[in-house]
Amino acid sequence: MILDSVLFFVGLVLMGRGGDLFVDASSQLSRTLRIPRIVIGGTIVSVATTVPELLTSVQASLVGDTGLALGNAIGSSITNIGLIAGVVAIIMPIEFGRSNVLKRSAWMVSGAVLIVFFSWDLTMSRTYAVVLLLLAVLYLAWDVVGVIRSRADMNGETADNNPKTLNAVGRFLLGALFVAFGSYLLVDSGQNIAVALGVSTTIIGLSLVAFGTSLPELVTGIKAARRGIPDLSLGNIIGANVLNLLLIVGVSGAITPLVLKPVSQQYAFPWLGLFFAVLLGVVIRHGVIRRAAGIGLLLLFTFYTVGLFVQ
Repeated sequence: MILDSVLFFVGLVLMGRGGDLFVDASSQLSRTLRIPRIVIGGTIVSVATTVPELLTSVQASLVGDTGLALGNAIGSSITNIGLIAGVVAIIMPIEFGRSNVLKRSAWMVSGAVLIVFFSWDLTMSRTYAVVLLLLAVLYLAWDVVGVIRSRADMNGETADNNPKTLNAVGRFLLGALFVAFGSYLLVDSGQNIAVALGVSTTIIGLSLVAFGTSLPELVTGIKAARRGIPDLSLGNIIGANVLNLLLIVGVSGAITPLVLKPVSQQYAFPWLGLFFAVLLGVVIRHGVIRRAAGIGLLLLFTFYTVGLFVQ
């Protein structure tokens, strides 16, 4: 227990430093390559910060613990909106372009609807999982096209040989390494602590593991907000959610057909829908996530977390 607590702290430190490198490098890449920050956040940063969720869910599927694998993906998506978007908006209101956010959100909502439909009988076959995986590939291809178009719209110049670009790429990769290793320590030690307390793996996946694997997004979001670029965080949140629902659930289910616990379908899915509705409502109506909305998201996340353990 003491060793796990020490490793948990080390993981937090590594992820904090990795988040610093992520934000600095992403901001530099955005300026040098002339790509909007929200696009950088929704592509490169979201792929990198989703690595912990992917590794955790794959590992869980390989040992047959599909409840943990799915719980991690769904719980991380809820955490990204309720906790991370809430915290970032409180630090600094998140301003963004509606069009880009709504396009990415359409992928996010579609992934959630398909998961609910595919797992209606509390199981998800490999066939359905492969469909999600193919959609993830399609999303990433769409993302690449979007990056190319963004550069063209901003009349960017190729900067592959620019020393600043190479330096930013190096710092980004180092940050990814810190985040991946720190998250591994955090999740592994956190699981050991939770299991020692006698909590089911599905609940662990929806709560502690989801929080642990979402820490890269949280650290990145806080660092971005403190540097005055919260739109980078919003792009990261939505992009990470798309990958959680399509890529991670798809890969996990392709490895081992998913078997859901009732808590996922009866509790987590409705809450996921509620968070999506609140986020999209704010985006469509206001075009900015203000501090009041951030406080509201945090309150909803608190109710969700408490209800998870007292139901």
